[in-house]
Amino acid sequence: MHTPYGLYVVVLSFFVQIQHVASVTSSGNATYAIIEKDVVIIGGGASGAHAAVRLREDYGKSIVIVEKQEDLGGHVETYIDPVSGNPYDYGVNSYTEYGGAEEFFTRFNISLQTPVRPTLTTTYADFQTGEVLDGYEAPPSANVTAGLQKYLEICEQYEDLILPSYVNFPETNAPEDLLLSFGEFVTKYGLEAIVPRVFQVTGLGLGNIVDELTLYVMQAFGAPIVRTFLGQKNSWVPTTKRNQDLYDNIAALLGNDVLFRSTVVESQRTNDSVQVLVQDSEGKKTLIKAKRLLISSSPTAENLATFDLDQTEQDIFATWGIGAVFAGIANHPSLPVNYSIVNYPSSVVPDNWLELPQTPFIGRFEYLGDSNFRVLATGTDHYDEKQAQALAQAAFEKLAAAGTVADTQSQPLEFPAFAAHIGIHPHVPVEKLQSGFYKQLYALQGRRSTFYTGGAWAADFTTILWEYNNQYLLPKLLESFV
Repeated sequence: MHTPYGLYVVVLSFFVQIQHVASVTSSGNATYAIIEKDVVIIGGGASGAHAAVRLREDYGKSIVIVEKQEDLGGHVETYIDPVSGNPYDYGVNSYTEYGGAEEFFTRFNISLQTPVRPTLTTTYADFQTGEVLDGYEAPPSANVTAGLQKYLEICEQYEDLILPSYVNFPETNAPEDLLLSFGEFVTKYGLEAIVPRVFQVTGLGLGNIVDELTLYVMQAFGAPIVRTFLGQKNSWVPTTKRNQDLYDNIAALLGNDVLFRSTVVESQRTNDSVQVLVQDSEGKKTLIKAKRLLISSSPTAENLATFDLDQTEQDIFATWGIGAVFAGIANHPSLPVNYSIVNYPSSVVPDNWLELPQTPFIGRFEYLGDSNFRVLATGTDHYDEKQAQALAQAAFEKLAAAGTVADTQSQPLEFPAFAAHIGIHPHVPVEKLQSGFYKQLYALQGRRSTFYTGGAWAADFTTILWEYNNQYLLPKLLESFV
């Protein structure tokens, strides 16, 4: 599933261009602004925005964020209904209690509450045929709770190896449980009843989770989130019911230290400093000279294409398999209010809970409120938003043709909001894990004045990423200034 980088010719081209940039700036004839900072941060998602605040406000380092979107927050996506004015979060659903997360919300005056979900009726259907899965039996709630408790006990045995960082992950002889496919792991421990819960809550981004390594399923649905389901820890949303509020407050604090709608077009990194040429949506270019570079965006080929990767970096980043998740708001009068229509293959009947859809697929259409439904899609590494929307439309038409939803009257779905989360849950095959991959990966931290944060370096959950920053990334980055 991974995409080879093959950047040899591209890197050479960038090297020539960067030499030109350096000569222009050194001669004083630059046609773009030049700013100097201690740290330039690429990406203002959960981990990048958090690191920026802590570096500038708590450690006195000058920073600038380069953010390609028009706001901070990354996978946080909030849609405001144009009629009612009600907010609907269709990206990040809630925040899991972990580390010092609550304190970080407090410093931005974000009050929190337990999520309140609408009571929905669930219809299970095969989105390949559109037919309702008559005879399907969901796992009994008591069995799910008992399974989650047992699963938590197992997760806790390995928690310090994978959370909030991979620093303690063994170079060789990784625990056998983590290298089993999740299907094998579930069968070994008799945990079949938890599979639908794991899949529907956070597992969609992994595709068919029974075929994925248990290590990565534990990253997507591990001890911290299981504790919330068992009532041992909290999960939160802002009392405003708008997850974007936190990041809007961060943006207001950082002010001009965020370059929105901007991307890196060229870069040059040495052991002492970095230079990053940035272009905004209007074509204006800015040269950022910094002592350190912090990359928080996902290490996809597209995101890393404008960085002068050397052979060591290319070899490591080319190893990763990259997932693609799409989340959006869908509107259509045929979608049933107060329902969640969930996709499973017909082979799941009556209680074959290890049977899951094959990638690419639509996970569900889920009623949020007003006329809005949340649609979740899982694609391949080459999928884009148009393909994900087409996949949703095809599934919807099959549901209508089978009578599972009302006749569409040839009216297509509307998508007033839609977002691509490319590069979610990066993962590598077993043979790489057994060859010291994470030691090699973490050896990149600080190399060529470059540091990394984000979901590729820890569990892809906001509060866990913050703790990764606190415990690992920030101490290491700050130490490099000494």
